[in-house]
Amino acid sequence: MSWRDHLREAVFGLELYRPFEYTPGLVRLDANECSFPLEREDRELMAAALGDVLVHRYPEVSGRPLREALASRWGVSPDQIILGNGSDEIISILYTAFGAGRDGRPAKALFPTPTFGTFEAAALARGMACVKVPLDGRFQLDEPALAEAMRREAPALALFATPNNPTGNRFDSAVLGRLAEGFGGVLVADEAYADFSGRTELPRVREGASFCVMKSLSKIGFAALRLGALVGPRDLIAQLDKVRLPYNVNAVSIALARALLASPARLDARIARVRAAREDLAAKLEAVGGLVVYPSDANFVLVRTPVDARGVYERMLAKGVLVRNLSRPGPLENCLRITAGTEEENDQCLEALRAAVQ
Repeated sequence: MSWRDHLREAVFGLELYRPFEYTPGLVRLDANECSFPLEREDRELMAAALGDVLVHRYPEVSGRPLREALASRWGVSPDQIILGNGSDEIISILYTAFGAGRDGRPAKALFPTPTFGTFEAAALARGMACVKVPLDGRFQLDEPALAEAMRREAPALALFATPNNPTGNRFDSAVLGRLAEGFGGVLVADEAYADFSGRTELPRVREGASFCVMKSLSKIGFAALRLGALVGPRDLIAQLDKVRLPYNVNAVSIALARALLASPARLDARIARVRAAREDLAAKLEAVGGLVVYPSDANFVLVRTPVDARGVYERMLAKGVLVRNLSRPGPLENCLRITAGTEEENDQCLEALRAAVQ
């Protein structure tokens, strides 16, 4: 025998995540980052905050100073928040806590498709079963199919990215509320892109229920800090905290995020700027002949090309513009996802796209 005989079989089938390598001069519109750099005032605040970091000491074990800052912004209690090294770790914490299941049967995670790929990859890596329910033709939730699957399969977790990645649209809040009623597991609304929609499911988080909201700071300009959070009922958060690795969020990220959150007006102005860039990009994409442009509540736009999307992607890359090629058989065939960039980046993208679809 060897280590291969002990490794979870599903791991062999997983794909290693490797984003496109950084290339100077490349217009990067593939990763849904915030394209606008921080203001000088914010950089000065971060520099000052770094000077106070006690690098020779561990940070507060649960990141409480940052939890308090986020609680103030989101209107919840710090004890309703658990922090993660990005939303990816929050998903890992949830799957670690619920993944083993009961009575010798693996737990199940339910989610609509297409959606954020980590929902499935992280579940398979932990031996969980995935219950996938297709979105309808408008990329919206198929409520009857979801309700039936939740009843029939009894998943431990149901995850809904709203706005959804990669489709960009927000799901109907009333549908999420109805699906949560009487659900025996934990329903998670992944709001990584909610800042750009202007709406949130946070009011549904209350004691005695099992509705949670997952948040990310990556999309609003803090991507390098790798910070995510889950907001939920105190009793559930207390149990999840037991499987969170100690000191999982580092002192530098905590200090810098707190410094940036202390200037909410600049943060909100950056979010508004991204929204405006998305609207500008979507409007200009509509003018490109042959494209299908899908409505977006996120910081990116999904488009369907009139010709093979792989070829369009490669021709755009040859002109120095990187977008995300999502094309595969099914609802995303010939689809590209384009992050909203600066005005200059959007213009370069459109120029490359027009040439690529001709």
